[in-house]
Amino acid sequence: MKGAIVLLACFAAGAFAATDTLQLQTAGAGYVMGGVYTSPYGISINGGAPTLLICDDFTTDISLGQTWFATVTSLADLQAGTGTPKFTPVDIQNYATAGVLAAELMSLPNLYSEAAGEISYAIWGIFDTTLLNSMSNPYGTITQKELDAAKQYLMNAENMVAGATTAGVVDLSKISINGQSINGLTIYTPSGPNGLNSSQEFLQVSMPEPSYPAVLAVDLLAVVGLMVVLRRRITGIFS
Repeated sequence: MKGAIVLLACFAAGAFAATDTLQLQTAGAGYVMGGVYTSPYGISINGGAPTLLICDDFTTDISLGQTWFATVTSLADLQAGTGTPKFTPVDIQNYATAGVLAAELMSLPNLYSEAAGEISYAIWGIFDTTLLNSMSNPYGTITQKELDAAKQYLMNAENMVAGATTAGVVDLSKISINGQSINGLTIYTPSGPNGLNSSQEFLQVSMPEPSYPAVLAVDLLAVVGLMVVLRRRITGIFS
């Protein structure tokens, strides 16, 4: 579970982070794996047009139209260690690994795909350490092939982060995804009166825009998000 890590994010972020207002507007590409919608999701930031963000939290449900406050930090902020309490090297490596996987997901030619689902599970598995121990979860079941692929994506990303780490500092720009380096990672952590119960945590990587087919798929399938609750059983949603 990622609870302890995200709690640190909330407290540490407050010392040096901005606060934005986020709203879930669409289910993004609308791909479903293991009974849940997978990343990316269409999130409005401060009233703007929906932006595709990556979810790193498997344990919190949010609904279409839900609005919440989020503190905004970067991987560089976390590594600077200016907040209290300090992030551990493991925490920083975890967020860096999630950033690499987010970049891989957003670089896919088709966001409505099995690969997007597998990478989503790999990201969730970073902070929910029991998720990839079984094909079953509280919302449904994934196949052995999908589970193995998620584990492989996670292991590969961890290895890339290790190779880009010098004296405990991760340099994401040293990591290339499809020929493009990762310029940065932004973390949107729920804040406000309800704290972590307000929403899920989301990530955004500085990468080239998705290809035209990927964007088209998101536009055509965003309607799937109408009147649904993310990460609930599909049978319950559409029956």
